[in-house]
Amino acid sequence: MDDSNKFAKLHQQFLCCYPINKMAWSTLKLPMELEEQRALIAATCGHELNQFFPVRRSYQEAFVKRLLQLLKDHEDLHDDIFDSMCGQLAKASLDDAASDATSSSTTTSSYAYKHYVLQPGQHITLRESNSFVSEGTTGLCTWEAALALADYLLQHASLLAGKHVLELGAGAGLLGILLKHRSLQLQVGQVLLTDGSAPCVQLMRHNIALNFKDLDDVVATPQCAELRWNRVAQFEWSKYAIPDLLLAADVVYDETQFEWLLQALDYIFDLAQNRCQMLLASTVRNVDTLHKFMVKLEEHHYQVTPCANVSACASHFCRDHTAAVQIVCIKR
Repeated sequence: MDDSNKFAKLHQQFLCCYPINKMAWSTLKLPMELEEQRALIAATCGHELNQFFPVRRSYQEAFVKRLLQLLKDHEDLHDDIFDSMCGQLAKASLDDAASDATSSSTTTSSYAYKHYVLQPGQHITLRESNSFVSEGTTGLCTWEAALALADYLLQHASLLAGKHVLELGAGAGLLGILLKHRSLQLQVGQVLLTDGSAPCVQLMRHNIALNFKDLDDVVATPQCAELRWNRVAQFEWSKYAIPDLLLAADVVYDETQFEWLLQALDYIFDLAQNRCQMLLASTVRNVDTLHKFMVKLEEHHYQVTPCANVSACASHFCRDHTAAVQIVCIKR
C-alpha cells in the first residue's frame, strides 16, 4: 500500500496545514513500529509534494514535535523523523541567506505552499503568503469561506455545467483552479478570476501555472485579471464572456468597501441583463457587519437566499467546521 494511502487523513491534513491540535492523531496505532514511523514521515514531511513545494517550515517543525511527543515513551525512533527536521533546518538557513541577499518584500521565505488533496493522486497546489496580511492585502492566502464555497460547488455541480464564471476577490485562486481541474470534469465554461490587488493577480498567475500545463488554452485554463470595484466600468469586459455565475468568498468584512462592491454587482448584473446569480460565502466574524451588507443588498433590489453548508462528513477538504460560514445565493 502507498504510504500516503496508509495514512490518508494525516497525509491530507498535513499537506494543507490543518491545525496540528485538530489532526487525526487518534488514527495512529501506538506503539508504532519503525516501518510505520518511516511510512508516516514518507506520507507527510517526506512526501514528494512537500519536497518540491514545501509547506510552512514552522508547521513542519510543529508536526514533528507533536509526533515526537506521541512517541516519547518508545525506545526506538526512526532516523527519518530526525532527518526531516534537519532537512528543514538546513533549508531554513539557505532561505534566510537568500532573504538577506535581497531587499524585496516578496522573498521566498515570505511564501510557502499548501496542497489540497481532492482524491488519491489528484490535488491542487497553491503558493500562499505566510501572513494573513501581506503587501497591503489579505488575499494572498486561502480563507475558510473559500473552502466552504468550494465544497458547496462540488456538491452542487449542476450549477456549473456550461456556465461562465466570474470570481470577485479571488485571492490565491483556489476556486477557479478547482473549477477547471481536469480530474473533476465539471464542464464549466470560461472561468475568470479577478482581484483588485496586483500582487494577488500575480500570485493567481503563478498558481495557475503550477496546476495547468497548457496556459494558452483559454477554455481549459482559468483566466485572471485585475478588477477594482470602484473602476468596474473601465474593465475590459469585451475580452471575456458575460458571466452566468458570480462567486465571492470572504469579501464582506470591511464596511468602507460595501458601496464599491455593490456598484460592481450592479454593473455586472446589468451587463448580464440580470440573467446571472451570485454565490457569496462569508466567515461569520461580525454578525452586525454581515447583516448591514444583507440590508444593502435588499436596498439594491437583490433577493438573498441562504444555502446549506456541506457537512463535515461530506467535505472534500480538511477545514475547520467549527468556524461559522454563511453561504447565500443572490439574484435580481
